[in-house]
Amino acid sequence: MGKPRLIILIRHAQSEGNRNREIHQTVPDHRVKLTSEGWKQAEAAGLKLRSLLRPDDTLHFFTSPYRRTRETTEGVLNALTSSNPAPSPFPRHTIKVYEEPRLREQDFGNFQPGSQEMARMWSERAEYGHFFYRIPNGESAADAYDRVSGFNDTLWRSFVEDDFASVCVLVTHGLMTRVFLMKWYHFSVEYFEDLRNVDHCEFVVMKRSQENQKYILQNELRTWSQLRKEKEEMREPESPIPVRKKWIGYQDGNDAESRRQQAGRKNTADLFTDDVSDAQQVEQEDVRGESGKFPGTLTSIEDRSNGRYYSAVAPPDYTQRGLPSRQKSPPQELAIPNEGRDGGGSRSGAPSRTGSDESDDPSRRTARSSMAMALNGRLSGSSSPHRARADALGDQSDVDDDKVS
Repeated sequence: MGKPRLIILIRHAQSEGNRNREIHQTVPDHRVKLTSEGWKQAEAAGLKLRSLLRPDDTLHFFTSPYRRTRETTEGVLNALTSSNPAPSPFPRHTIKVYEEPRLREQDFGNFQPGSQEMARMWSERAEYGHFFYRIPNGESAADAYDRVSGFNDTLWRSFVEDDFASVCVLVTHGLMTRVFLMKWYHFSVEYFEDLRNVDHCEFVVMKRSQENQKYILQNELRTWSQLRKEKEEMREPESPIPVRKKWIGYQDGNDAESRRQQAGRKNTADLFTDDVSDAQQVEQEDVRGESGKFPGTLTSIEDRSNGRYYSAVAPPDYTQRGLPSRQKSPPQELAIPNEGRDGGGSRSGAPSRTGSDESDDPSRRTARSSMAMALNGRLSGSSSPHRARADALGDQSDVDDDKVS
């Protein structure tokens, strides 16, 4: 008859090893039998197969020699050939059954070790890779692939026989089903390792195409990556992290803050000056009022030369608020040591001895005395101690009348 129209792979029914893995410590893997539930699954699979067949179909069964697969085949055949509920068009004597050792389960060693050692081994296999990891005293999935490849070649050659059946049924194991498909459809190793196992007595159907005579897989194989994606979609969306709002001003609509943000700075000295004789004071407001958090007067200054605003906060007058005034001590003279080339003494990082060859330079003595006067608030041309000290801290180039000649 040639190539069969259907190739159906069936994983064995539930076995005692599926219900209790520790049985493999005392019972050889090839002797593990079906449970009572497994027998029911096998008979249900026989009825399902009967519904897929045509009355004129012929069948060839290839089964693993393990006990659980042989019992599954027996349960399938019992339901397939049964006269209940109606006479079967597939008599038992017309169905050929072959035991094929190359379809046996991956060899996991002889008697398996304890549960702790098996757990360690499964963890190691997951890290190493399911396809290439070889079980101690057993096989890897790659070893099983080699023998399945030989079986596929044999099966393909038998298709040319005239008496080959129209439906070929392979009763095997979960891993061997995936390895068979990997060989047939040239799956990659990565895709093989992503495949999930098929269920007990699940049918994996390959149907021959009438156009090109190739076998089209009728199942949508389940993968671990798809399972993870489905679990992610089922999770409840996490609440978004609240975004802290940026403070943009006072709640009472006071626009003093907006003017302060727009105010420009001419130079550092102007932030400390109290002399506004060359500018026009346009507004003075109490920044925080009676809250007491930020007392002081905000002074908005207009520069007539460029029309820009700049601002400074003047210290509050505590005496007007009924608070005790603070007695300011008279400023003390800041002594500038005569040693050090930059007027900073030995701690400036450029130490020098008193009476160095540069100490008699008149211009340097003038510079040092000017800096000393600036730090003590006595620089000529400035009536504000705040302004003089700001200039002495590095902004002398910003004020023309404070330059040292």
